[in-house]
Amino acid sequence: MLWHELDTDQPTGEPVDTGPYVDRFPAAYLAVACGDSSWPSSVRTYQRNVAVDRIRYPMYGAFTADIRPCAFWPAPVEPRVRITGHGPSDVLMVQNLRDPATPMPGALRLRGALGDRARMVTIDQGGHTAYLEGANQCGNTTVTDYLVTGRRSAHDTFCPASPS
Repeated sequence: MLWHELDTDQPTGEPVDTGPYVDRFPAAYLAVACGDSSWPSSVRTYQRNVAVDRIRYPMYGAFTADIRPCAFWPAPVEPRVRITGHGPSDVLMVQNLRDPATPMPGALRLRGALGDRARMVTIDQGGHTAYLEGANQCGNTTVTDYLVTGRRSAHDTFCPASPS
């Protein structure tokens, strides 16, 4: 079942289309997630985090706090980048309103840090992947227009839920 089906309470029963990148996704995910910052390597740290998150987030928490390959990944070679409003003004952020992996509060903090360098397209849908994975025409069209022309709108964009 797709997250969208759970979000809209409209299961289709159809097989999930995993897309052409599915076999490379785990490696790409680990390269980004593990290479972003240093991760704890102590098993005790993960055990403590799992115990805390089981209580704090009973439906999902233990999974996200558990040990991952990142604990054994080399430390990042690049220094952390401070995100500011200085730099090129060509950033387009795309955010699902109900993203379980990268929730809206974090996106809003990033959007604030980028200042006028960025515009954010907020799409009223659930799930982690926003562009072309959902049926929201407003979101898909807004992102496609930016990718084709390189032009952003003057203001952030909110794309309401697509009619079912």
